[in-house]
Amino acid sequence: MKSIITCIAMLFAAVFAANAQNSPECDAAIKKIADANAKYSTITCKFTKTANMVMMEKELVSEGNLTYTRPDKLKMEYTTPAGDLLDINGDALTMISGKQKRSSNVKGDGRMATLKNTLLYSVGGDVAAVAAENNATIKFEDTPKYYTFTLAKGKGAKSQYVELVLSYSKKDFSLCVMKMVEPNGNYTVYDTPVKEFK
Repeated sequence: MKSIITCIAMLFAAVFAANAQNSPECDAAIKKIADANAKYSTITCKFTKTANMVMMEKELVSEGNLTYTRPDKLKMEYTTPAGDLLDINGDALTMISGKQKRSSNVKGDGRMATLKNTLLYSVGGDVAAVAAENNATIKFEDTPKYYTFTLAKGKGAKSQYVELVLSYSKKDFSLCVMKMVEPNGNYTVYDTPVKEFK
């Protein structure tokens, strides 16, 4: 029981630390997004994934369908290339890419657990939790179309990404653009412009 209370206290401390450096405008936008998304139990949409590799001149574009079910389910079923998949169901994570399939329980893999949580929190509209998961600092930008948060990975975080850029619609507060930057300069952008909510 004591260990559970300690873990909860550490989580709140991490969230508080991540938010302590934010501007009032940033914190207000984070709350607005979290409150709006908490009303949705399911989000479905089409997505486009654009991968940019430092060693390649051409972008790699994939497409598919995304289903998010609060609090811990996310399925990205690719139509191009057909058969590719990312499926999160609680602590189970499955990835299929071509002929390669990887299934794991993220409890025993800190890096995969961070990936799982980052994706779920981002799509679910919890920017503060994304920052805490990645021990990240937040840079906030209020544009005509989006609330945009640039999260720089902090020391000790197990994420494979050094930077995340999350852009949420100012119309329905859903995640519309997610950019994930790797240490070697490669980056991937996910676009989800139109959604259905339940």
